[in-house]
Amino acid sequence: MTGRLDGKIAIITGASTGIGSATVRLFVAEGAKVLAADIKEPGEEMRAALAEHAGSLVFRTLDIRSEESWAEALAACVETFGQPNALINNAGLGSSGKPVHEESLEAMRANFDTNVLGMFLGMKTVIPGMIEMGGGAIVNVSSVWGWSGIKNNVAYQTAKGAAVMLSKNAAVTYAPHNIRINCVLPGYVDTPMSRTVTPEESKMLMEFTPLGRRAEPEELAPMFVFLASDEASFVAAGNFMVDGGMAAL
Repeated sequence: MTGRLDGKIAIITGASTGIGSATVRLFVAEGAKVLAADIKEPGEEMRAALAEHAGSLVFRTLDIRSEESWAEALAACVETFGQPNALINNAGLGSSGKPVHEESLEAMRANFDTNVLGMFLGMKTVIPGMIEMGGGAIVNVSSVWGWSGIKNNVAYQTAKGAAVMLSKNAAVTYAPHNIRINCVLPGYVDTPMSRTVTPEESKMLMEFTPLGRRAEPEELAPMFVFLASDEASFVAAGNFMVDGGMAAL
C-alpha cells in the first residue's frame, strides 16, 4: 500500500512536541522520509517515533535563527535521505500578551527573530535545491492572530502577520519554479505553548472558537500532509485556517 507522501523528503521544524511532533508522525506514516528538527530535546511521543521509524526518521537540533544551523540541518538531510522537496516551517515563539506601550523592544525582536526570520532562513536554505530539482512544497505556520485582530499581544500578532505576507511573497515569487508555498493559521491548539495561558485566557479563547474547544495537534497534521502531497498540486499562495471557526468572528 502506497502512502500519500511516498517519495517526499521533508524537514519539519518545531518537531519535539505539539503540532510539529504530530505532523512528523503522520508524515512518516504516509511514506515520507523526515528530518525532524527542534532547539529542544524530543518529547516522549517523538522519541517513540524515532525508535519505531529508524530508517525513515532522524532528529537534529536546529536553531532556526541561525543560518549556519540551517546549513548543517540541510547537509544532514541530504546525507541521510537526499535533497528535501518539502519544508514545514512550524517552529515558533509565544508572547507576553502585552500591548504596544508595555511591550519591550527585546520581546519584539525575539518574536521577529523566531517567527519571521527563522521562517525566512528555512526557505532561503531549501529553495535553491528545490529550484534545481524542479519543484517542492513549503508550508509555513502563522496563527489566526496573524490574520484577525485581538487586544494586546502585539509582539506575537505582528510577527505572525508578517509571516503571512512573507509566505505570500515567496509563493508568488517561486511558483514559476513549481515550488508551492502555503501558510497554515492555527487557532487554539493543545500544545506546551498554549498550556502556559491562564484559566481566564483559556476561557476567552474557547469563547472565541465557534466549535467551543481547543484542537488536538493531530487535528492539524492532516492539513500539512495535504499541502505537501501531490494532491495539492494546484494549491499555492493559500492561507488555511485550522481554527475551529475563530477567524470568522
